[in-house]
This record gives sequence, structure tokens and C-alpha cells, in this order.
Amino acid sequence: MTTKKRATTKKSAAKKAPQQSIFEKLEDSAVGTPIRIANKTFLASLGVVAMMQTEIEKFQTDFEKKFDQLVKDGEKARARYQRQFRKFRKDVAEEIDEVVEEVKEDVTELKDSIVESVSEAA
Repeated sequence: MTTKKRATTKKSAAKKAPQQSIFEKLEDSAVGTPIRIANKTFLASLGVVAMMQTEIEKFQTDFEKKFDQLVKDGEKARARYQRQFRKFRKDVAEEIDEVVEEVKEDVTELKDSIVESVSEAA
């Protein structure tokens, strides 16, 4: 038996083209256009959601600042109204005291007048 040596030649590995995704395979076909449009529409909707989220966060921050300012303004207004109400109550109390004094004087004069009339009649 003779042994023949087989010549071992390495087969050069054939370079395979990189695998394409289904989308890449269909990209230039009639099916690819609607897929491309759907993809862009989806990405645009994500962009809208991101923009809305940013705007909502901005609105919330602005609202919190504005709300805090309104609370401070409300506290100032309440203090001002309380001062005005206290002054009004004081003015009313003084006016009532003046009226009471006038009535006392009128009653005293009337009493004196009656006493004088009774004294003269007797």
C-alpha cells in the first residue's frame, strides 16, 4: 500500500458579505418605502413626546415658581387687609365712643332741663 500524500492546500476562506437586515434587503423595494415612512413617523412621534416632556417639565417648574410667588403675595395681602380691618375696627370703636359721649351729653342736658322745669313748677 502506498500512501499518497495528499497535497493540503488551504482553501482561502471566501469572504462573506456582511449580513443584511430584512429592512436593508427590502430597502430599495416597493415594500421598503412604506417601512421607511413608518420608521420616520415613529421617530417623529418620539421627538414630539420628548418635546412635550420637556415643555411639561418647564411648565411645572414655572408653575411652582409662580405658585410660590402667589403664596408670598397672598401673605402680604392678608397682612395688609388685617391691618386695614384693625384700623377700621378702631375707627368704628372711636366713632361709637363719640356717639355715646354725645348721647350722654344730650341726656344730661335733657335731664338738667327737666329737673329745672320741675323745680320752677314747684
